Amino acid sequence: ASASGSAPEENGPRPSEAEREWPIDFRSRVAAFEQSLIEDALAASQFRQTVAAENLGLTYHQLRGLLKKYGLPK
Repeated sequence: ASASGSAPEENGPRPSEAEREWPIDFRSRVAAFEQSLIEDALAASQFRQTVAAENLGLTYHQLRGLLKKYGLPK
């Protein structure tokens, strides 16, 4: 944990509300986050989709649908 008592950010500090550009595109930010989670889970599972889906709390078919939705490698 950092000196402020919160967990450290993996990708560096998040901008404060004053620094963030408003308005934000919520849907594109959520989509980017989902894609990042999927890519990380696939890499951690050595690209075994069944294992990646289980690690994400998804079914295999749900993961396949997200791969198609985001145009990620199958």
